[in-house]
Amino acid sequence: MPPMQTDVQTPIHGDPAARRPIVVAIAGGTASGKSTFARALAAQLADLRPLILMQDRYFRDFAEYSPEQREAVRTANHPDSIQWGAFHQALANLCAGEAIVEPAPGTRPLQRGETPHSVGPAGLVLIEGLFALWDERCREASDVKLYLEASDDERALRRIHRNVVTDGGDFEQAVAWYRRDVQPNYPIYTAATRRYADLIVATDHSTIVALRVLANAIRALAVQTEGQVSVSK
Repeated sequence: MPPMQTDVQTPIHGDPAARRPIVVAIAGGTASGKSTFARALAAQLADLRPLILMQDRYFRDFAEYSPEQREAVRTANHPDSIQWGAFHQALANLCAGEAIVEPAPGTRPLQRGETPHSVGPAGLVLIEGLFALWDERCREASDVKLYLEASDDERALRRIHRNVVTDGGDFEQAVAWYRRDVQPNYPIYTAATRRYADLIVATDHSTIVALRVLANAIRALAVQTEGQVSVSK
C-alpha cells in the first residue's frame, strides 16, 4: 500500500485577520453514532451556519490499482483510506472563511458520479470521522475535540445491522469485512486517539443532555470569538 498522502504546504488557519469559524472534531469508532451526533448538533446550532466536513467523503477511490489489486488494498478504517491532500485543503479553506467544492478529485463520491458542487462558507465546522483526532491538523484546527464511545459489542451489532438490513448487504461479507478491516485498525488509529478528546460522550444511551450542554458551550465560544473580533477591529 502506498504511503499516506499529505499536503504539508497547506496552512490551516489562513488569514489571521479573517473571521475564523468555530471548529469541532468528532471522532469515534465505526457505528459509534458520529454522523447522527454531528447532524443533531448542527440542528441545534443552525443559526451558526454549521457545515459537517465528513472524512468519509474523502475516501480514496484507489483508481491507480487494477480491480483485482484494488480489492486487496482497499480499506476504510486505516488512515491510508483518506485523500489527505484534498481533505486538508478543504479544511484550510473553511478555516479561512471560504467555500469548498465536493466531491474532491480522487475520491469515491466523485468516482460514483456525484456532481461537484460548492458548499460553505460556514460559521461552524464539524469535522466528523474515524480519524478526526488521529490527524494532527484536525486536532490543531479544532476548538473542541469530542470522542464518541459505545461498547465494542454495541458498535459491532449496529455495524452489521446497517450493512445487512439498512444497506441490503450480504451477512457473511459484512462479517468478513469487519474482521479484516475494522478489528485490526480500530484500536490503533481510532480508539487510541481517545486521549486527545476534551470530552467523551457515551452513545449507547440517550445523548440529549450531552448535545444540550455542548450546544450551549459552543454558542458561548462563538459569542466570545465574536467579541474578540470586534475588539480587534
